[in-house]
Amino acid sequence: MNQYRASRVEQVLAALGKSVCYLSLFLGMQVAVMIPVMVAVAAEELRGGSVMDEDALTAMMNADAMTLTLISGLLTIVVVLAIYLIRRKKLSEALMLRPVPVPTLLTAASLVPALYLLVTIFLMLLPQEWSQSYIEASAGIDSGSLIGIISVAVVAPIVEEFIFRGLIMNRLSRVMPGWLAVVLSAAVFGVCHGHPVWFAYAFALGAFFGFIDLRTGSIWPSILGHVAFNAIGQIVTFVPETEEGTELLIVLGTLLVVGIAAPLFNRRAVGALFHPAPQPQFTPMSLPGQELELPTQPGTYEFDPWDE
Repeated sequence: MNQYRASRVEQVLAALGKSVCYLSLFLGMQVAVMIPVMVAVAAEELRGGSVMDEDALTAMMNADAMTLTLISGLLTIVVVLAIYLIRRKKLSEALMLRPVPVPTLLTAASLVPALYLLVTIFLMLLPQEWSQSYIEASAGIDSGSLIGIISVAVVAPIVEEFIFRGLIMNRLSRVMPGWLAVVLSAAVFGVCHGHPVWFAYAFALGAFFGFIDLRTGSIWPSILGHVAFNAIGQIVTFVPETEEGTELLIVLGTLLVVGIAAPLFNRRAVGALFHPAPQPQFTPMSLPGQELELPTQPGTYEFDPWDE
């Protein structure tokens, strides 16, 4: 028993170590992409003989934020795929990219409009100081440009699902209860967003996607759901402002209608998320006069992580 516990601890530590490596890859790629920009700024200051103030530097970084995010995201995706293809690992297992039926694929996307509505209401109820701080922190997110749309609504969801659900949560769920793997990966996902307000709803979003991924056994639903969530954010920016300020009511009303209708259209697959997975019936056969020998080693049979 002690040997088994020691082995279990080693497995947990190994999974945590790998998760740190995956996170380092994600953050390191962002830093690597920013280095040339910082070098260019330093060179410009040396040529001009003046030091750029903090506000000017922040404005310049915000202007290039979407391009840098797009480049770092694409590079991260390429590196992750290259690593596992070179190692000849199945992406379906290494990244949890297992195929699922279409209704299952649409589960997260079906629930995302309602989730976006809740996030919007949450942001509306924030104190004025928090709202202003959040708006300032979001200044670098460009909405409306082609690069901004591709970066926010396509590349960012894919790379984040690869790292935080496909790699980190997937590895952790093999050595610990599924709910704990979801919470840990969602917490890391929230911290990486930096701002406290971002942390709050990024954590909720990460836990939501993590739950769906464990229930479906694939990150394809969360990739599509994450794309839908970010795409809604981009679409909302195109709603024209009115003198009466009714654009907010239009957005909330639309999200409410779609948030109710979408799960209803996909109710069977959505409902399956909240029902226990059927457990296999173990009915071994034994010959007359022979005693049935059950396995003594853990991990002999497959199990549902949520039942640990």
